[in-house]
Amino acid sequence: MNHLPISILFAILVLSSCKNRSEEQRSIPVILEDSSEKLDTVFSQKDITSLNQLKLSQYASAQNSPIDWSTFSMVTSFEEDSLLRTAFKPDKLFYEQYGQLLKYSPDSTMFIDLDSYNIEVQQNKMGQSIIMEKGPDTEVSLVQLESKERTRLAFLGPGNGVEEALWVDNNNVLLIGYNEIDTTKLKKAFIWRYHIPTKLFHVYESSDSRVGGQLTNWRKQRFNQLLGE
Repeated sequence: MNHLPISILFAILVLSSCKNRSEEQRSIPVILEDSSEKLDTVFSQKDITSLNQLKLSQYASAQNSPIDWSTFSMVTSFEEDSLLRTAFKPDKLFYEQYGQLLKYSPDSTMFIDLDSYNIEVQQNKMGQSIIMEKGPDTEVSLVQLESKERTRLAFLGPGNGVEEALWVDNNNVLLIGYNEIDTTKLKKAFIWRYHIPTKLFHVYESSDSRVGGQLTNWRKQRFNQLLGE
């Protein structure tokens, strides 16, 4: 019996839908509604330039281990129309605690929340911000400020994570993370490209086995840099 590759199964399982998606998937490459160009199975030079400007890329280069974003290629593409959506009602401390960690769209009408589900930002006796983890799971959400709606884009269990987000434009966002391969504890890097108007996910994976580990190491550095420690 033939089996789906682990990467495709993972992408299907971790999305926060309780419903089965339609078996009919859109083939790749695809045409995005707001673009006359085809979405290729590898990242464009423009995308790579933007990825290289991330603090993650700068940190990796400073460690003499630059990330080659051209090693990522698309492994699947599908539409997900049953993502969990809830009202966005932040408490009065939300922006004080997580404001520096939010990833805003170019027009500032939306943001990606990578962290508020599983970390808490507290002040120590010295008045310094410290990170306290609330649990091993990770939730990644898209918040649309005008409609006050939160959409869960992914929910990942222990050993998996999303450590960066990059807005390509107001309609497209990249989620950069890793998943644990079986019981080997090795981390495989992935990038999910989400197209908001069509609810399309495009899943890319890297052929470079080092990148997953680099993303794991980046987590603490990302918090330290943003909190000024």
